Amino acid sequence: MLGPLYHLTEQNERIAALQESYRILRKGGIIFAVAISRYASTLHGMIDGNMDPEFIKIASRDLREGQHRNPNEHPRYFTTAFLHRPEEFKSEIETAGFNLEGLFGIQGPAWLLQNLEEQWADRNYRERLLHIARSLESEPSVIGVSAHIMAIARKTENIA
Repeated sequence: MLGPLYHLTEQNERIAALQESYRILRKGGIIFAVAISRYASTLHGMIDGNMDPEFIKIASRDLREGQHRNPNEHPRYFTTAFLHRPEEFKSEIETAGFNLEGLFGIQGPAWLLQNLEEQWADRNYRERLLHIARSLESEPSVIGVSAHIMAIARKTENIA
């Protein structure tokens, strides 16, 4: 589920989608589900220097409720979406019946670097970045810094 959960703004809709995935998986099947971090929009706005009053209003709601809205359809402000905290995402996965095997920050904090392309081009620096990314990808206290969060979970029993 690499995307659909973002656009289901109500928790009951997200859980229903996850439960349907659970239903169709065989016992032992694995789901890879992705959510957008609660903090992604705000951090992205800071990086891009997109801090105008309209965006600040949107980002404030993102942080408060996880409900991202773009009322004026501004092309830089994304679309209607739900933004998860890591613990909310974990709860929804488990509520749907899955056994969570791990939560991972997909981008990790490197996406915040202003000169990532330059650093990535340097082989030695890239290895250091990858080491840091591996060290932090499942660290609960920093998962939300990543723009996207991946849950890997397993179906452990059949539902009647």
